[in-house]
Amino acid sequence: MNYTQPKSNVSRLLGLVCLPLFSARLLAQEVSTLSIEQSTDMQNWQVIEVTSDILDANGNIQIPNSTTERFFRLGLTLESGVAPVDMALIPGSTFIMGNSVSEDVIADAPPVSVNVSSFYMAKHEVTKNLWNEVRTWGLANGYTDLSAGGGKADKHPIHSITWFDMVKWCNARSEMEGFTPVYTISNAVLRTGTGVPDADWFANGYRLPTEAEWEKAARGGVTNQRFVWGDVIVHYLANYASNSSDAYDESPTSGFHPTYLAGGQPYSSPVGSFPANNFGLYDMAGNSWEACWDFYDAASYEDAASDPRGPETGSSRVLRGGGWKDRANTCRLAYRLSFGPSLSQNSIGFRVARNYVP
Repeated sequence: MNYTQPKSNVSRLLGLVCLPLFSARLLAQEVSTLSIEQSTDMQNWQVIEVTSDILDANGNIQIPNSTTERFFRLGLTLESGVAPVDMALIPGSTFIMGNSVSEDVIADAPPVSVNVSSFYMAKHEVTKNLWNEVRTWGLANGYTDLSAGGGKADKHPIHSITWFDMVKWCNARSEMEGFTPVYTISNAVLRTGTGVPDADWFANGYRLPTEAEWEKAARGGVTNQRFVWGDVIVHYLANYASNSSDAYDESPTSGFHPTYLAGGQPYSSPVGSFPANNFGLYDMAGNSWEACWDFYDAASYEDAASDPRGPETGSSRVLRGGGWKDRANTCRLAYRLSFGPSLSQNSIGFRVARNYVP
């Protein structure tokens, strides 16, 4: 199902008219249909055919000279299912979630068949630069206690923030970009405090992925493997702390990743420094632990079905993916860890998800 951007009066000029096609955000999406209309009275509109010969080198539309005052408006139809900027569409399907490698002992993650609907997942972990941009907007718009957090550099993952900071930041980004916030307290948008929020699963704003969504996205369509690329791990595939205690850790360099040791801890890496998985997602193993929506429960996999969202109550939340200071075993696709929602560490961050819009 396609959707059309409402038409609007975009220019009122004499002579040569130069109309920018779209905002930078729309330029990154695939255009299905573009229509431009002109009128002399804003009542009777005539369609101007958009052809390549009226586009200049910068992608602007050149309207021929005229001695008559004219008004212009444009309409835009985007292809259905096109992922938002810097996000990947994760197609809905049933997959095997949990430990499907028999010699690995992960008692709280037995393999189970789970159906996950289509959704969007950020290609990268939230960076310090993006965190700062949204936080600055949030502090001026009612988000009074968003933590400054930490980050090795602008393009490194944000860290030293709590789970509560993450969900409030998601709401702030949603409002900043004109989407409906997901998280509420007593039907009010969660902007401050550490109250346990409700989630509106039909809202179109940014949110944390569920644990099932995270693993679906991380696997990139593979099963019966420890990692998305296979059953062994080395430093050129991920940022983690190599240790020969893990038989499947075959990295020729031991300890922290040698490329990122400068400047003191955290020894994080710029997002996107390692190969992406089959869905185009980066750093799904190592670099920064990634928080999920779900309350942690050692047996929660056993109750998984269609679009599971974890237990209804709990005292801790789920972390996935491993981090720069952790061994290879934590980077496995099925490994899960619990953490308190008020905890902040320099190896814990997150990436965002959004609902699929067909």
